[in-house]
Amino acid sequence: MKKLKPSKYAIFFILVTLSMIGMVLFGLHSLVDFGLNQNVGVSFPTGRVLEIVHDQTTVHESGLRMGRQDLIVELLTGTHRGRIVEATNTLLIGNSVYAQVGQRLVIYFEESPNSGHYFARVHSYERATAIYAIVLFLIALLVAVFGKSGLRSAFSLVFTFVVIIFLLLPLITMGWPPALLTFGLAFIIVSVSLISIMGFERKTYVSIAGTTIGIVFYALFYFILGYALNITGFNVEAISTLVVIDFNVGLSELLFCAILIASLGAVMDVSVSLSSVIAELSDANPQMDFKNLFASGMKVGRDMIGSSASTLILAFTGTFFISLLLFRLTNVNYNMLINRADIAIEVLRAVSASAAMILCAPATAVIGAWVYTKVKTK
Repeated sequence: MKKLKPSKYAIFFILVTLSMIGMVLFGLHSLVDFGLNQNVGVSFPTGRVLEIVHDQTTVHESGLRMGRQDLIVELLTGTHRGRIVEATNTLLIGNSVYAQVGQRLVIYFEESPNSGHYFARVHSYERATAIYAIVLFLIALLVAVFGKSGLRSAFSLVFTFVVIIFLLLPLITMGWPPALLTFGLAFIIVSVSLISIMGFERKTYVSIAGTTIGIVFYALFYFILGYALNITGFNVEAISTLVVIDFNVGLSELLFCAILIASLGAVMDVSVSLSSVIAELSDANPQMDFKNLFASGMKVGRDMIGSSASTLILAFTGTFFISLLLFRLTNVNYNMLINRADIAIEVLRAVSASAAMILCAPATAVIGAWVYTKVKTK
């Protein structure tokens, strides 16, 4: 059996890699036009600042620079690569990009197709290089600390990213039902990720089953709590923009999809940890029966859930922290605040995801104890 494992793993990774290539190609060639494409002649090339002609900026009391700069910029990418242009840079509180000589910036460049006149302004810092470097650093860190296991974890991260960006989003824009699609792809993400990390082992299958049950519980609690809180999915601010561009496919389901994606990792962590514990206990003491394995798994689960639930709730609350601070500073009436739709949405996020994670623990413990008891019986 051991001689077959490398070939099994190799086939698995080859098939998953080929599927990712197919998903990327599909995502790149399945754009749906909703009439919001950029104007003709508009591009966002990367540019390097060659000279600062005028600098009329001052330091605001908040610590940010405000004002205007006039720049000479060399365009480094796009169809205008190598071109030297004049660009304006307006520094505001929401977009304070202070340009310096030699710095790389993203430029909004608009050129009239007939007259040849152009308008260029600073759009943002060039962050793509740093993003790629940070991602590579994370992968290198995983490999350096955990070796092959770290490399498999990185592989699962890439797979998850590809599924969401190049398969889930394009299919939703093409009219597929978002909730069912996200639920199905979540199961695929869980299965591929756990097999990549843990291999074709019993504890892997126990983890997949436990996580899937957790997702089912999440869906149940989401719809029950959503009904109790009168949250339809249309309460989300960005939904109005989708209505304006005439995208009307499953709008009420998008909040369900967003929370499921955000909480999937936490549910998976709980299931993996418990299945691994039960597997180790079974190997260490083959005499343990179903009752003892389940009790031991739940004992570990209680300690784990206490911190994990707090972490998940704090993560969701953290996304709303600035708004809460604003409400505090403006002395918003408590009754008005507690009944706001966005507060109810944060409660829905935190509770439905935490409930799924909490109930995932006993489900995984039951399945794990049953599987390893059956194995020892055979």
